[in-house]
Amino acid sequence: MNSIQLKILVALLLTLGLGIFSYKAFVLGFPLTPEEQTEIWNVEAHVSFEAEGSPVKATLQTLNRLPQYTVTDEYYIGDDYGLLHALQSADGTPQQTRNPDNIVAIWSRRSAKGKQDLFYSARLRPKHSNVEESWVHPTEIPKLSDPHFTEAEQVAANSLITEVGSESADIDTFVPQLMKRLMEPSSNLDAAYLLRDTENTLGVVNMAVRLLHFSGIPAQSVHGITLTTSNDAGLKHWLELYHNEKWHMFDVANRSFGTPVNFVTWWRGNAPLATVSGGSNLSVTLSAVPATVSTLGNVVDRLAISAPTILEFSLFNLPVQAQATYRVILLIPIGVLLLVFLRNVIGITTFGTFMPVLIALSFRETQLLWGLCLFSIVIILGLAVRLYLEHLKLLLVPRLACVLMVVVLLMAGISIISFKLGFPRGVSVSLFPMVILSMTIERTSVMWDELGAGKAIQQIIGSMAVAVLAYIAMSNLFIEHLIFVFPELFLVLLALTVMIGRYTGFRLMDLIRFRAFLKEG
Repeated sequence: MNSIQLKILVALLLTLGLGIFSYKAFVLGFPLTPEEQTEIWNVEAHVSFEAEGSPVKATLQTLNRLPQYTVTDEYYIGDDYGLLHALQSADGTPQQTRNPDNIVAIWSRRSAKGKQDLFYSARLRPKHSNVEESWVHPTEIPKLSDPHFTEAEQVAANSLITEVGSESADIDTFVPQLMKRLMEPSSNLDAAYLLRDTENTLGVVNMAVRLLHFSGIPAQSVHGITLTTSNDAGLKHWLELYHNEKWHMFDVANRSFGTPVNFVTWWRGNAPLATVSGGSNLSVTLSAVPATVSTLGNVVDRLAISAPTILEFSLFNLPVQAQATYRVILLIPIGVLLLVFLRNVIGITTFGTFMPVLIALSFRETQLLWGLCLFSIVIILGLAVRLYLEHLKLLLVPRLACVLMVVVLLMAGISIISFKLGFPRGVSVSLFPMVILSMTIERTSVMWDELGAGKAIQQIIGSMAVAVLAYIAMSNLFIEHLIFVFPELFLVLLALTVMIGRYTGFRLMDLIRFRAFLKEG
């Protein structure tokens, strides 16, 4: 492969790996650290009424498509009640669409008498987006509807709108002036007449919507709660206006345009929050309580609802036992990359390519100090046996088989003795890879004979140093988290390995070895 092909391959690997990583981290919201926490909200609606001993049907508006949150873990609790869901438009009529304005829960029962309690609960998990973008309206632009004014109401509406229009210059001044008169009807006869049967803010907001439609401005009412810890969260009512190809939120209480802060839309339109037939004294209590959960778990649960396809092809879709296995397996390339760098750039010599990495993997279970001690004991005792076998003049394969058997016996013996002495950590020697230990003992013995004890000990020390550094990297919780949550980073590791694989310059250890020649030069 020439240098151009190499550069293209590395660029592709880096672009693909970092691109997927950036999308998952900054768009989907996967956390970069394992300790990161997210605040979610548990919300509940308690519906109570007195049943009259006849068939009962109760309805409740439920949380639908929230721009800032994903609704999960919805529960509907009602003793011996049947449950149905219905799609509803903003004007309260049935709707057959994939994106309804409201979703209504319907509890029904053949006969009930006395006090009845129904509950709806859900969890709100924050989406990974800023506030401004989150308030882009999710529904289609509503068509202007007939406000259904009587002849007298139409005259009053015309008079009120004319008066407001004469004192305003644009939509930004028209709506506040209109809401001022509607919120203070005693100061305006037309507003007082239109609101003669209205007793609360909800009625005022619905009248404002009718007047805006009468004026040619698409609008609808928005009802919800502010997310604060409360056992009785009061409903707040906002206006939603469409103007200049954009939706605008209007705060009825403060009579100003703005983006709601911590406001959660419960339902839209003039339909009531709850209704009941076959009962009386209907009341609904809304509550909200915050909870802190792992950001990673929150993202996984949220995507399971909003984007299940992404999770279907991820490690999170595997069984829990398989996930635990891959949390360890995926660390091996980290150790391998470190080994490649230390051998090809630094110049540290080791026994084999995978021996230090697999030993480092064992250190994760034995802990570093105990692992070094147990490894040294097995190697020293194994070398003693291997030197004795040298005098028997055995062939290579039988000699390796003998060494392997001796290693197994040594590991079993060390486990038994250490356990009897009260050192349970010694039992973890069984986690060392037996074949790797056998090959290490064999190669150390051969090098001892051919190049002397110094070279053999030097390679053992180099292997142990690499194993220790690999253990430090592979036992880091931050690295383990990144590799498991963002496995696409392996493409970046692959690109780095390819680049190191073409490195032909001096190694750091070579500069030390040839420092005498460098001084002469």
